[in-house]
Amino acid sequence: MTSSPASPEEKSSSPRKVVYARVDSYEDPVLLKEALEKVLAPQFASFGSLEGKKVLFKPNLLVWKNKDEIASVNPAFLLAAVKIFRERGALVTIRENPAVQTAHAVVKSMGIADELEKLGVLTAPFEEYAVPPQNEKMRFHNIEIAKEYCSFDAVLDIAKAKTHGMMTLTLCVKNLFGMIRGSERLGWHLAVGRDFPLFADMLLDLYLAVRPAFNLVDGIVCMEGNGPGSGTSAHRGFVAGSNDALALDSSLSVKLGVRDLLLVRRARERGLLEEYEEVGGELMEDVAPLKLPDPPGLLVEWGVFLPPFLKTFLREYVISRPVLDQKKCIGCGLCAKMCPPRSLKIVDGHPRFHLKTCIRCYCCQEHCPKSAITPKKSFLMKVGAGVEKVLEKFFGK
Repeated sequence: MTSSPASPEEKSSSPRKVVYARVDSYEDPVLLKEALEKVLAPQFASFGSLEGKKVLFKPNLLVWKNKDEIASVNPAFLLAAVKIFRERGALVTIRENPAVQTAHAVVKSMGIADELEKLGVLTAPFEEYAVPPQNEKMRFHNIEIAKEYCSFDAVLDIAKAKTHGMMTLTLCVKNLFGMIRGSERLGWHLAVGRDFPLFADMLLDLYLAVRPAFNLVDGIVCMEGNGPGSGTSAHRGFVAGSNDALALDSSLSVKLGVRDLLLVRRARERGLLEEYEEVGGELMEDVAPLKLPDPPGLLVEWGVFLPPFLKTFLREYVISRPVLDQKKCIGCGLCAKMCPPRSLKIVDGHPRFHLKTCIRCYCCQEHCPKSAITPKKSFLMKVGAGVEKVLEKFFGK
């Protein structure tokens, strides 16, 4: 049986290093490989032998429209990383759920599908989802994520250095959001999109669940301005890596001009960010800060403009909601006591949910001693999931 990835407790004992290397372009495969091997070396030393180990690659493959596409990890970068891991005896699988294309369609558009196949690398979507094992540091308790990662010995998180209209920057921790089912991502945006710190908390819970053993950032050509999909090209000429995604995001965000990244601030407030060492950080001193997106306004959530009445409707009638089984409820009030936003009140001896302020963390469900509260997907959410399955049936995975 394949062992599951190391637990957060096991990983916490590993020394955290954030390593930088400069490389000017994707054109020279030798120089690119040398730079990646430099930033991966401490990660390999921390992990140990990769011979025969199954490694899941989770790259940012948002879309690939042409050779100058900057919304995704560059194909030369991805291919070089694959070769490095294969040379060390790792069995590599690439999984991703892009926004529009399939993962296989993206690598085919990139022109590397045949070479990946020759290297014995499978490219596939995430297909099975489940709530991950919980720990006391998590805030949300009903996030279903792709459970395929549990069958691998390690995860490699490969992010593209980009700006993000909601989170300011999208790096390694934000890249894990792609492990949530496509139809569910909208629900999470709606549930916590009005409160950006809550969205950051949700991303940090994904980090706590997955804890990738390997992390890389493609910063040779970044995206600035209107990211994460419609920004402009920004050549910065670097690669970065760490055995801790959060440490990498913390260090790199400062290098890219964001000294108080919300995600990192929330991590500090929750006691999640541990000390780390920078290696080669001086190489980034002449790297210009990225041009950041405009601060999101009242009508902006996750880069989409919606009128307030439509957002309210979507939150209340599209995303999943907690449902009470009154026959099981004993009226103990523990659910109301454990509700972070205080959107749950005890009325006539039973909990009453205020869905407009409910953040769908499901702490009420987790702490109910009689299992009287369950999450229920809306009809529209079920329809969305069904449409995904139909598209997969007719157009392939």
